[in-house]
Amino acid sequence: MVLTIVAEARMLGSAEAEGRAKVIQVIAGNNTDLVVVSGGYNCGLRPGAVCTVTHEGRAFGSVIVAEATEQRAIALILSLDSSTQITSGDTITLRPNPRI
Repeated sequence: MVLTIVAEARMLGSAEAEGRAKVIQVIAGNNTDLVVVSGGYNCGLRPGAVCTVTHEGRAFGSVIVAEATEQRAIALILSLDSSTQITSGDTITLRPNPRI
């Protein structure tokens, strides 16, 4: 008797992933604001990843990914330039890991 098991393989991102996603919502919190982005594992975003926030090509802050699914991620704001805020349409981009 031959038993064949087929499992659906799900890629959690790859070296070819851009590491870039658009902000779709900012949720104001009591202690910190959350940033919801339109990409997750499919864009190479993983919990713990630090990303740069840009608006029209100008970097102005950083976030850390707290949670990710295949298509979405939620990040916490680490820092922002003074008098700026993250808005829908801004871009987050993975920072390169200097230890690799």
